[in-house]
Amino acid sequence: MAESRYTKMSKIVFADNNKRIGKVLFIVEGIKTEIKILHKIFTNIFDYQYEKLDRLDRYRPYNKKDNPLSSIFVINTEESNIKDIEDANGYLDNLFERLIDEYNFPVDKAAIFYIFDRDNYSNTNKTLISDLMNKLNNSRESNDEYDRQGLLLLSYPSIESFTASNYIKDAFNIEIEKGTDLKKYLHKRSIGYQKINKDTVALAVNEMDKAIKSIGIENYDLDNFRDANLEIYNYEEKYYAQTKKYKLLSLLCIALLDLGLIEIEDE
Repeated sequence: MAESRYTKMSKIVFADNNKRIGKVLFIVEGIKTEIKILHKIFTNIFDYQYEKLDRLDRYRPYNKKDNPLSSIFVINTEESNIKDIEDANGYLDNLFERLIDEYNFPVDKAAIFYIFDRDNYSNTNKTLISDLMNKLNNSRESNDEYDRQGLLLLSYPSIESFTASNYIKDAFNIEIEKGTDLKKYLHKRSIGYQKINKDTVALAVNEMDKAIKSIGIENYDLDNFRDANLEIYNYEEKYYAQTKKYKLLSLLCIALLDLGLIEIEDE
């Protein structure tokens, strides 16, 4: 029986571990897991200066370089909720000023990625989510609707879907309602982000690529990810409406593709 094109493994090509990518800002929901995962990727698999400033105002640099042309900074929104991207009270704007003034990090020139969960129990405003996808569709360029650049990348139902896809083939076939359930699922199987490495990330990229293609998206534009993002979101929302579960999928690896740190080559 012929192998389905959606189950074929593509060749994942990694860039040099210190490829010039400029300044990169990740704005994340969680205070621990996302920060730890990104640390693994950018200091263990790649070799970049990595700084974090969480919502508890705890700053820490890792893998410090002298005058780095490329570096990663990770911050939180004020609270663990996607509504805080809208920044109604100016928390993020004030934080951006701190990054520029105190940490010499040029936010206005950085690629910005928003990494959030699609957990129906916490991020409940569907209209807001689709609206943000329309606005936040390019990591480096703002648009007429929004005065800040950025690309919103969701995980269904949570960032733990990325962890799962590092170790489980056909992870998209797993259906789970919410992030807490997924954490329990992974814990029972002794699966965690602690052992993420180059080989596991290659599998995660493949799993994401297969999932996106199985939804029906053969190609997507990284310079304007809006259409693909909305199609994925609508697919998952429709599936959730029917089953009360999400199919495991994290779009975190889109950031690695966008930065040119990985390429997918069909074999």
